[in-house]
Amino acid sequence: WETRVFAAWLAYGPEAALAGETALRQYGVAGDWGDVVRLEVPHERRLRPEAGVVLTRSRDFARRVFAVREPPIVRMEVAVLTVAAHRPRLDAAVALVLDVCRQRRTTPYRLLTELDAMVRLPRRKLLREVLHDATGGVESFLELTYLRRVERAHGLPPARRQVRVAGRTGTIYRDNDYEYGLAVELDGRIGHEEVGSQWRDMRRDNTALLDGKVTLRFGYQLVADPCSAAAQVAAVLRSRGWPGPPASCSPTCTVGADLGSAAHLK
Repeated sequence: WETRVFAAWLAYGPEAALAGETALRQYGVAGDWGDVVRLEVPHERRLRPEAGVVLTRSRDFARRVFAVREPPIVRMEVAVLTVAAHRPRLDAAVALVLDVCRQRRTTPYRLLTELDAMVRLPRRKLLREVLHDATGGVESFLELTYLRRVERAHGLPPARRQVRVAGRTGTIYRDNDYEYGLAVELDGRIGHEEVGSQWRDMRRDNTALLDGKVTLRFGYQLVADPCSAAAQVAAVLRSRGWPGPPASCSPTCTVGADLGSAAHLK
């Protein structure tokens, strides 16, 4: 792969840079990026790509590229936003921009700054909304689903996100921390499968209990059934002083019925 990448750059350089999925692969971002070499060149260049090479022309090539590297490469933020904008599925686009922020490869603020300059980028409005939520602590597609489809859609009070807590056994982070003594933790597949991660989750829940907090834990069932999750959260919040009630997110919302069945949580 490294040989193919360097050969492709030599064929079209020096005014060429690794771009898109190829750039993300070179940066070490995890993903299935394929075997096509993607290069970006200045807009004025007219070139015919060879087999296995995809060329993209850019009007602001010099601004987007780290030219001091060899081969040159587009900046991380450019690569992330470009790939996310052209992913076939919206959830995959959202997951990519949130994952690179969670991995500390970049920040939502840097991506937003880059997005301001990419005025013709597809899905620009969507990506801006997601990144604004990321500045508030959202770090995954599941956390975004909880924020939008559970908390906001049902009129629940806003939680603080990724709250840093100095626990009795070390520093922990709570996904969603409510002032009414409730912590909501979200368990996606990534980050919760290994034994070490499971132990950290247990330690976090136990620390919350020692601090007088109740912990609710949800997984990907949120995507299919956000109303039931909202009812459970609302039931605990009301038992701890939130005046409520939760709002219905649609004419078919079941939060009222589900809240009644969750009344035993009080």
